[in-house]
Amino acid sequence: MAQHSASVGDEDQAPEPAIEELGALVLRVWREPGAEQGLRVRILASEGQSEPASMAVVADPESALEAVRKWLEARQGPPGAPRG
Repeated sequence: MAQHSASVGDEDQAPEPAIEELGALVLRVWREPGAEQGLRVRILASEGQSEPASMAVVADPESALEAVRKWLEARQGPPGAPRG
């Protein structure tokens, strides 16, 4: 059985295509003392390096999941497709 491996500087290897950056989503979760629900989720969403990050704070898992779902759905589609 033949084994193939590539090494740094291998001239015959095709370059990898550029990866389209769609942004970043960061969730920070904590319990807030004295609050009825107690749970807090800070959602930081970035649209890439050229755009400022947006922030939202929610107090329940359903709202956090909905925000994540909307963010991901806006990025669906083939590479290069416009974001919704």
